[in-house]
Parts: sequence; structure tokens; C-alpha cells
Amino acid sequence: MALQNKNHWLLALTYALAVVLDHLFIPNGATFGPFNLQLGVAVAGLLLLGVHATPYLIPGAMLFGLLQAQMPWLTLLFAVLHIAQALCIFSLLPLFAPERQIRIVDTNRLMMAAPFVGNVLFVSLFISVQQVFVPHPDVTATWLTLWLGQSLSVLIVVPGVYALLTDRSLMRANWLIEFTLLVSIAASGGILLMYGREALTLEAAYLMFPLLIWSSLRLGQLGNCIVSVFIFTLVGAQYAMGLSSIHYINSVLILLGIALQTAIFLTASHRENRRAINAARLSAKIFDYASEGILLTDADAKIIATNPAFEKITGFCAKDAIGKTSRIFGEHQGHLSDLQTVQLATLRATGQWEGEVQDRRKNGDFYPAWLSMSAVRDEQGYISNYVGVFSDYTARKESEQRMRHLAQHDALTGLLNRNGLQEALNSILIRSGTKCRSFALLFIDLDRFKTINDTLGHDVGDELLKVVAHRLRGHLKQHDIVARLGGDEFTVLLEHIIHHEQIIQVVERILSALGEVYQVAGHELFVTGSIGVSLYPHDGGGAAQLMKNADIAMYRAKELGKNTYQFYASEMNVAHHVSHLSLENALRFALERKQLQLVYQPQYDLLTGQLAGMECLIRWCHPELGLISPAQFIPIAEENGLIVAMGDWVLNEACHTAQQWRLAGLEVPRIAVNLSVRQFKPLLLVNQIKLALSSSGLPAHLLELEVTESVIMKRVNEAVEILRELKLLGVQLAIDDFGTGYSSLSQLKVLPLDVLKIDRSFIEGIPANQDDVVIAETIMILARKMGMSVVAEGVETAKQMQLLQKMGCDVGQGYFFSRPIPALEMQALLKPIQSNKLIAV
Repeated sequence: MALQNKNHWLLALTYALAVVLDHLFIPNGATFGPFNLQLGVAVAGLLLLGVHATPYLIPGAMLFGLLQAQMPWLTLLFAVLHIAQALCIFSLLPLFAPERQIRIVDTNRLMMAAPFVGNVLFVSLFISVQQVFVPHPDVTATWLTLWLGQSLSVLIVVPGVYALLTDRSLMRANWLIEFTLLVSIAASGGILLMYGREALTLEAAYLMFPLLIWSSLRLGQLGNCIVSVFIFTLVGAQYAMGLSSIHYINSVLILLGIALQTAIFLTASHRENRRAINAARLSAKIFDYASEGILLTDADAKIIATNPAFEKITGFCAKDAIGKTSRIFGEHQGHLSDLQTVQLATLRATGQWEGEVQDRRKNGDFYPAWLSMSAVRDEQGYISNYVGVFSDYTARKESEQRMRHLAQHDALTGLLNRNGLQEALNSILIRSGTKCRSFALLFIDLDRFKTINDTLGHDVGDELLKVVAHRLRGHLKQHDIVARLGGDEFTVLLEHIIHHEQIIQVVERILSALGEVYQVAGHELFVTGSIGVSLYPHDGGGAAQLMKNADIAMYRAKELGKNTYQFYASEMNVAHHVSHLSLENALRFALERKQLQLVYQPQYDLLTGQLAGMECLIRWCHPELGLISPAQFIPIAEENGLIVAMGDWVLNEACHTAQQWRLAGLEVPRIAVNLSVRQFKPLLLVNQIKLALSSSGLPAHLLELEVTESVIMKRVNEAVEILRELKLLGVQLAIDDFGTGYSSLSQLKVLPLDVLKIDRSFIEGIPANQDDVVIAETIMILARKMGMSVVAEGVETAKQMQLLQKMGCDVGQGYFFSRPIPALEMQALLKPIQSNKLIAV
């Protein structure tokens, strides 16, 4: 705002100075003179600052009348006429020189607005007023002089001001030298004219035309302005001093006006020609240096120009292409392709088309190209040329393919991921639905993979997953689809299925391959798989339903002992599966609603056949879903932390139940309780055990705490401290699932353990599998050497029991002896306490 006010006051000052200068060139007794700069200054100021600058012209306009000592009302009248004239010319120049450079169109508008429209009316008014108060005998000559002066004022000042704002950068040393020479010649010629008094107009023309043409071509509008002002000043001074008649002055002013108009036109034309040449040069450079290939054709699709990038991309040089029909429009085998038909129709309708095309290089190789075509029309609207701009799309296509591959494939195994499987499954559904064919979806989950991951680390787990993926791929046909959904979950799609036997053969082949020993990072690992199978269309018509049912069948396979497969059956959906979210929500209320209960699996002394102990197991009986397997809800409880509260409840319930049996006069052996990894924390676990024993009154030596090998091996040093604190309480300590956690003997010997439980995976193979026999026997020898008793889990046959007896196993547990039973059935197995034994209450 401050800068704008400053410009307005600068306009007011400049306009007042122009009025004073104009007054100096008016002869005595005259009202007007030929030298008139005030109108040009007013118009230029309004063009630059807008109509809001009008009030700042009033002081200068009033000054004109005051300097001539005219009557007040006449002074006011002339001031109004001066300002009105400037506003009239300003209104006739809308959007004048928007780039502040006078163009040919601006010169035409300036000629019409100033000399031929604005000045004719107002000069007539000025002269009419003058004739009323100061009559002049030669009114025509006076009118012509005033009209020429005011017209020259606008034609000199407006282009000069605009040039001063935009062409100041041109004022370098050579420009100033040339300008000085030009002004010197003009001054010399002007002085000679003044001394010649009534010189011939031909001499004046000889002086002005060459000078202004020289100025317009070499110095531009600013030079025109300065030279014209200089000549204008000389002519005005000659008239003011009475050296020449008014008729001669008018003749010179007419010549100056014609010369100035010629110079303005010439300057604008020269500037625009120079711009056009520069634009053409720039276009040529862009054409030559563009990285995209460019071809220009005529209306008949004959190539008339190509750029270097065209040759670089296609291999065809300019002479190979020019004069030939572009392949974009050329017929192939006598007709246009569908794509060409669309291209031509779009070009004719909209003038543009772009898209991906397959092009061929000179060596015959095909490559993808992104092509943009435009139709150029002439003044009559007919197509005169076609312009094609294209780029080699190979790198981008390869990048898109890589991105697509990454988006659809698992980074670890290279198999399809969930997105890739979804797309493949949708494609198979479309094909199978169209051709009425069935296919199978296999959902595979690795058994005990979490133990390996937790014990040996994720690096070993990742390497194991790679081997599993390789085995799956190697035992399937090339057109079968294998995917990894995440973690240790894999999916297989078997298309072209005719008989169930085909699926069974593939599934058994996969289970056999997965069950083979793995050599990973120096470790010998054993992993099996559980597989669920759903069939299209029998088990579902959509991808989501098939995946869900295969998942249900897989969990059923795990419930049946793992390392097996199950086909989906509709009853599984009700009896054995609810969604993860539903289970989690229901599990949060299971404790407070008393839906959890304990069952007990007896353990028997293999030497005497007597009851040696029992393992306490948790069950969830939901009022609507029925009995829910621990394999379903225990992992959920581990994830959300409910296992801590659940484990505390199991511990207290087991201790109180055992003590109630003792108070009822029954002899209670050791009762074993499993501990979760979330419970296995220094302060938490020890306090839970203390509180459970003190609140129930159960002797500590009757409580056995089972900790899995993987939990101990995660943090051995911390585990040793916790186990030692528990040992000080007097409880028995057992290591569960021994043989699956990959512990070393150096770690095992520092643990204060009482019982070693052999995992069922090493028991189920005996006596047929000699390797399992050797492993089981080795574990028993190791346990005896370390002073621990041995419990064998998963004993299901008499042969297994007999062999374990021969090996010297202490205790057996499994379905051969008894399934897990409720508390009342367990109580029935307990013997009364003999009279010579005391109950420690």
C-alpha cells in the first residue's frame, strides 16, 4: 500500500512538471503550443496505476490554467477537459500491452485511441473554448497544431514509459555510444533547421526518417522516444521563439508523426520477428534434444520430419523414414487394426490420442511404447499435419512388472502371497465356473514351527520356511499353485481334479516331504504339517468360503494329532470352529461365567502299575458352542494376555481340589500344572505359587510345575533363577515336551529339575521306528544320570508301554492308561489314606 501511494504521488509530481514544461513552449498571447507532454504522462500513469490514480492528476491540471493567469472557472474547465481527455484515451486501451512491451496489436490500438478518437473530440472542445475567449485568426492551423502536439505526446510518452520499464537491461555500453551518436546527429540537424528558419520539409524528412528508422532497429522504443522528444523539443522551441510560421511547424509535426508511427510499427514488428525467430530456434532445439521420439507427418500420414531420439529409439534414421507412410496409419495385411481404427477415429473427433502400443525397431525387435498423437488443423479447420511423440516404455513396463511381482509374491520364499493367491483363486473360480470343473484348496500349517522360531530365532525359522517352500514346489505339478499366506501357513490350489484319490495322493506326498529331516544352519530339525482340504463347488462357491472351510479342516487335523489331513465336512463348522474374534470375545467372559473347568489325566508307575500322579488340563465348555479345544483358545489367550489370569485360576483350582481330596481322606499323588510363557516371570510366578499354596493348604511337595523346554531355552539365565526360587518353596519341577526345544546338555545340567517328560512325538513311533526307540532310550539314560525321573507322554498301545518298561521309564501317561477325566472320576481313582499316614494340613 505504501509503495502504491508513492507511485501515485510520483505521477502527480511528473504530471505537474510536464504541465510546467509545456507552458514554457507556449508563445505570448497563445493558449496552446505544439509541445505537449502532459497528456502522454496522464495516459501512461492511468495505464500503469489504474483509474484510481485520477485524483492525483487534478493538481497538475489546475496548474495549467493558473500558469496562464486565466479566470478560475476557465481554469477549472480546462482542467476537467485535460483529465477527461486522458480518461477517454485510457478507456479505449483495454488490456494494453499486458507484458509491458508494445506489440503490433498495441500500436494499432494506440493509433486509434490517441490521434483518431480521443484527440479529435477534445481538441475541438479546447479550440472552441479558446475562440470564445481568445479568438485566433487562423483557427484551422491552431486546431491542427494542438491536435498534432497532443497526438505526438501520447505516441512518444506511452511507448517510451513502457520501454523504460522493460528495456533497461538493453542500456549497455555499445547502446549508449550508439544512442549518443544518434542524438548528436539529431541535434546537429535540428540546429541547422532552426537556423534555416522556413526550411524545406524534405530536409526535415531527411533528418527524421533515417534517424527514427535507425533508432527503431537498433535501440528500440526507448530510443524512438528520446529521439522524438529531442526533435519535438526543437520544433516546439522554434515555434515558441517565433522563428517559424505555424504552417511550417504543422508540416514538421506531421512528418515527425509519420516518422514516429513508422518507427513504432517497425520496432514492434522487429521485436516480434526476433521473438518468432528465437521461438523457432528454441523449438528446433527442443525437437533435436527431446528424449522422446518425435515424428511429423502431412495430412496423408507421409513422414516429413523426425528427431534424433526417433532414430535412437527405433533405429531408423531420418532418410529411412521421411517420405514413407507412418506405421501408425499404414495398413497391415490390407486393413487397419482395431487399435488403428480407434486411434484415427479419436484423432478426427478430438484431435488427440494417447496410449500404449507395440512398436518394432529396425532390427525387428518389438518393444512397448507410449504414444501421444495430435492432429494439426489449418485456418479452414482441415487436418494439415499429424504430430507423434513417443517414448520407449520398456524400462517402465519392467518396473511395473517388478512392482506387480513384489505385490503378489512373498519376499522370503518367492511363492505367491495373499494378494497373489486371491487373484489366482479368482481366475480359477472363473475358469471352473465356466467349464463346470472342480478344484481343491489345501490349507497347510506347520506343526511345532513356533517352538523352533522361539528357540533358535527367526533367522533359522526363515531358512526353514524357504526349505519348506522348495519342497512344496518340488512335489507338485508345474501348473499347481503354491502360496504362503504368512507365518507358517501355506496354501495349494489343485486344478483339474477328477477323483478324490488324486487329492489324497498329493496330500500324502506333501506330508511325507514335510516330515523329512531338515538341515538348517547346522541344526537337524523335524517339522510336520497339518492339512485341511476344501473342494469347489462342494464346500463353497467363493474364495472366502473355500479359504475359511479349508482353515476349519486344518484345525480339525491338528486336533486329531497333527501330521495328518482332513477334508472339510459341514459339521466341523459348528462343532470345531468359530471365528478368532468370536472366541476372543467369549473367552474374556469365560472365567467370570464359570465356563472353564479342569480335567485330570492319570500318570502310572510303569514298574508297579500304581497311580503315580496326574496332569491338570483346562477345558472350555461354552453354553452355545459346546466343548472348545484348547488348541483353539489357548493360543488366543497367549496373544491377548488372558493366559496369565487363566493360569492363575488353573493353579488355585488344582491346589484347592487336591487339598479337598486330602481332607476327604484320600491319598493324593503329585498333581502337575502347566505354566505359560507369560506366567514365567520372576516376581509374578513365585508370588502366584506362594499364594496358591498358602490359600489352599496343599503341601508344596505335592505340586509339580511343568515348564516347556522352549520357555526355558528362551532366557536360560533368568529361567535358572526363577526355578531355583520355586525349588526353595518345596515344589517339584518338570521339563515338558523334552526333545523339541533343542536345548544343550550344558544348559540342562544347571537347571534344578526333578522330572523329565518325553514328548509324545518320540513315543508314537515306537517300537516300529528304530530312531524313535534310540532317542527315547537315550533321553532316559540322560535323565537317570542327572537324577531325574522320566515321564513318557502319549502312550497309546501295550507294545509302547512294555518297551518303555524295559527301557526303565518311571511313569507313563496317555490314552492307553486313561483319557483326561473330570474331577469326580479322578477322585474315584484315589485310594483312602492308610491309618499309618498323617494328613499335613
